[in-house]
Amino acid sequence: MDKYQNEENVKKFIEEQERGQTDSSDNPDVLGSPIQDTKGASLPWQKKESQISAGNQIGAQKINLLDLPSKGMFYPDGTEIIIRAATASEIRHWSTLDEKDLSSLDDMLNYVLERCVSIKFPGGHSSWKDIKEVDRFYVILAVHEYTFIKGENKLQVKVSETKKIDVQKEMVDYLTIDEKIMKFYNPEARCFEIDLKDGSSPFKISLPTVGVTNWLKNYVIRKRQQNQPIEEDFINFAPFVILDWRGLGDQTYQKYLMEGETWSIKKISALSWIKDNFIEAVEPVVKYQDEQGGERQVPLNFQGGIKSLFIISNPLG
Repeated sequence: MDKYQNEENVKKFIEEQERGQTDSSDNPDVLGSPIQDTKGASLPWQKKESQISAGNQIGAQKINLLDLPSKGMFYPDGTEIIIRAATASEIRHWSTLDEKDLSSLDDMLNYVLERCVSIKFPGGHSSWKDIKEVDRFYVILAVHEYTFIKGENKLQVKVSETKKIDVQKEMVDYLTIDEKIMKFYNPEARCFEIDLKDGSSPFKISLPTVGVTNWLKNYVIRKRQQNQPIEEDFINFAPFVILDWRGLGDQTYQKYLMEGETWSIKKISALSWIKDNFIEAVEPVVKYQDEQGGERQVPLNFQGGIKSLFIISNPLG
């Protein structure tokens, strides 16, 4: 992975930033759009994505898409994912994480994506929200390793009552897609295309994006706060059939919901089968070799919890 080390480009980039004239599409090695705090904005997605911090964009590193759990198959050909190290202020914010609050945990993981990760599609118009949900944790582990590049914050899992091992992102296995599903993969569309052979039009499904799942999560929270019913049946399929978070709102969601009412029994059965297979396929485990050289695996459960990703568990020891 190539680090951003061209001093002349850095100098030019910072000068352009100071003039407010930078177009990041002209410089593909610069991290996309880190967020600066704006007045009245307390959450990352309440801040202006157009504001760019020059200091946060120096020292970027590209991720090899083939190393992702998705193998990069569900992004446009030529996509780049670029990370940088977390700053002290971002780690300070991370330190407020309450792991028992699952919604807060999800928000904090997205905070790291928004701050430290840039995804670039060849045609532009890309965002951290385009990261596939299955790739999210791998990318955050990459940010962790780039932040603690000297290994000063090692992540460990317990493999026995007396033994712990250090974990690197390459050791984590996230996704195993059944060949029965892979046969529907369309490399041109970069998604699965299902033809039921019943006279109906083929339909597309894909691995959920962070943007879609985040919108659906907030939608459910809002509905519950307002004591309104939630379309439990459709919302189980929604992350797979809503392919883009752009333009997703209540009206758009209602259109998807109404379309779902027209699905045939065969389509519902196919979607249910594929959804269940996806859920079973996503099971993060750490693979390692035992003392005899045999391959073993244990559940991904860090000592010190998720918080230890960016907080040193034993700073005084």
